Amino acid sequence: MPFDTDADWPAPLKTIFEVSRATLGTLEHRYYGPYDKLLNYCFNGFDYFVAPQAPPRNDTTETVDFVVYLVVMDKRRQPVFLIEVKDDSHLEAPSKRVAADLQMRARFDDLLYKCPLPILHGLSVMGTTMRVYSGDAKAMTLDPPRVPTSPDHVLDRNHLEGAWNVDILSARGFAKMKEIVSYIKTTSPDLNVTHQCMHLFLVEGWLIPTDALTQDASCGNRAEHGE
Repeated sequence: MPFDTDADWPAPLKTIFEVSRATLGTLEHRYYGPYDKLLNYCFNGFDYFVAPQAPPRNDTTETVDFVVYLVVMDKRRQPVFLIEVKDDSHLEAPSKRVAADLQMRARFDDLLYKCPLPILHGLSVMGTTMRVYSGDAKAMTLDPPRVPTSPDHVLDRNHLEGAWNVDILSARGFAKMKEIVSYIKTTSPDLNVTHQCMHLFLVEGWLIPTDALTQDASCGNRAEHGE
């Protein structure tokens, strides 16, 4: 079931999410497995493997809120996509929504200037409800723009309500994910040499294309000769 040609998420993948959502275990981890499967489906093949993200630094407040943070890298270790996943419960509290938004903006602060593509896409996902972020690597701007809060007032309970408004498992979510993955594959300079030269592995939350030496040598030779 190749992601590039499928028209919807596979039913077994949806079942994995449904079962995980119903799990009453540790909320911080119940979506890790499903998103591991989703990423392996989107970047399918035997050239991918997934490893856990390293724990957040002790000098941050992310230890409580942190769930999953993954970055797709190209073969030069440059970021081309990121996704941060939190539990469904974050949707209900304005402070959690603000925190998730600020964390995404901090990710872009760290990654956008390293992005080799014109646009760096990112998803903030709460359960399966997502918000799409797009960073312009040339203008160094981020969409959607930040919604300001007043330092003199308690946070409005409706602040950022509805900002996460697309279920990633819906047809609309599938189409958006397909659009993003297609953009990455068709725009990346490395992938334009030959898609078969890309091999990905995920280490400490970073999905990184690495080289299979014999194939890379072959690809390099073909590129040098204009093939």
